[in-house]
Amino acid sequence: MFYGYIGDSKGLNDVISSLLQGRSGLLELFVNRYFLSLKVKDGQIIEFKCDIGGFTNKKNINNYNLLVYCIAEILSNPEGFFAFYEDTKTKGAPLGSPVGSDELMIQATIVRKELDEIMEKVISPFAIFKAEEKKPEVSFFEGKNIVEAIALSEEPVVSVVRRVKELLQEGKLDIYEFREGEGGDDFEIDYVMEKVPLRKVNIVAILESLKSSNFSGIAKISSPTYTINLFCETGNIFAVYPVDFDIFEFFLSPDKNAELSLVNIDKNIVKFIALRYLGKPDIDTVSSNFMEISKLFLGLSKHRRNALLLISEKRGDRFIVFRDGQLVASLNETDGVFRVTNSLNFEEPYFVSLFFYRKVENIAPLVYLFMINEVLSVFMKHSPTKINTMVLREVVKYPFLTLQEGKLHMTKNPGETEEEQLLNLLTFIIDLCSQEIGEDKQAEELEFQLRPFKDIFRVLDIDRYLKIAQE
Repeated sequence: MFYGYIGDSKGLNDVISSLLQGRSGLLELFVNRYFLSLKVKDGQIIEFKCDIGGFTNKKNINNYNLLVYCIAEILSNPEGFFAFYEDTKTKGAPLGSPVGSDELMIQATIVRKELDEIMEKVISPFAIFKAEEKKPEVSFFEGKNIVEAIALSEEPVVSVVRRVKELLQEGKLDIYEFREGEGGDDFEIDYVMEKVPLRKVNIVAILESLKSSNFSGIAKISSPTYTINLFCETGNIFAVYPVDFDIFEFFLSPDKNAELSLVNIDKNIVKFIALRYLGKPDIDTVSSNFMEISKLFLGLSKHRRNALLLISEKRGDRFIVFRDGQLVASLNETDGVFRVTNSLNFEEPYFVSLFFYRKVENIAPLVYLFMINEVLSVFMKHSPTKINTMVLREVVKYPFLTLQEGKLHMTKNPGETEEEQLLNLLTFIIDLCSQEIGEDKQAEELEFQLRPFKDIFRVLDIDRYLKIAQE
């Protein structure tokens, strides 16, 4: 078995042309965010799988054309990883005739140059063509993108691409629709605010504006002794880290010495970033001395997993997000600042953590815990003895809770089980307090006690969680 890193087109050519000479087995590639496997017999490629276009194993596909296009596409950014196995059991799309690796690379290199010449007009290989004439040589492209045109044509790839270029220049072919491609999206980081002192802003008003503007990203509040991360999706705060920080009291009386940063991150990415803080890693900080990173990239892509790959280097952390096996974002965080990076070359030694995607929302349990503490505060005024007996006896059933200075705090990020348990505890304490002082008296005192938080409740939209509690 062979595996390793590919840094440029020469490295890719060496792997495909030189490594495969006279060998039989399976070459897997993760290059330019795409997964490609080549089944080889005596140095000749006989089958392949590629996640570009989604045509593999479908009828009426010119598999040779599609394979050449796949190689040409990864040549546009030839960085990634490879692994070669002496395994011939894996099935892929068969080629009509075995293809030599040298011939394949020559064809793909020519096609790459031709594609580069038309990309300014096409913008994206997934842009849909509109035929301006009804002649067969033009109407063939109607409703297709360039990938589909190549895969469905009996002509050589180079001829198809050159035909597209000529028809675009002559005005016989146009673009009428742009669709999201099969590969990773263009990804940007935008700092709306960076280290603005809280004494200069109204934090509740800012969070309210984020809600109205459908902001997605991270609101980071930092001081020399602590950092709070608020994770937002389309205007709604869906998670807070750390979970033992009382954000309700903080928003009511912000630390004027703290600073606020707002980083805009795509809504499809921000929940993956939150995994690093709130999720339990499936692989936890394993040294590169004991792990081959190429296998991890290939496995995530091949099996189409949703995951966050965290690479910790001396200069900072690398956040690499996979969605359905596609690498959709790669961010570097240094000194608390995120920047987009495209490189997959990591500085040795580094440490690897892997988080498979799972739910990270924790606002509901934080709301329940806040309300539990508020009801306990009312209860304490009237029945301090009972709270030390009945309530505390109930609380000890929840090992993720701890009592400090008369308030309950969580010791870990709550999952669905803990969320349900907190809701049950809230119901129990409300009923107990109601029996002790009366429902009307409890409602009156709670309303007075919660009045200062009304703006914060609106920002966090806690009514939707309290409705569940009331039901």
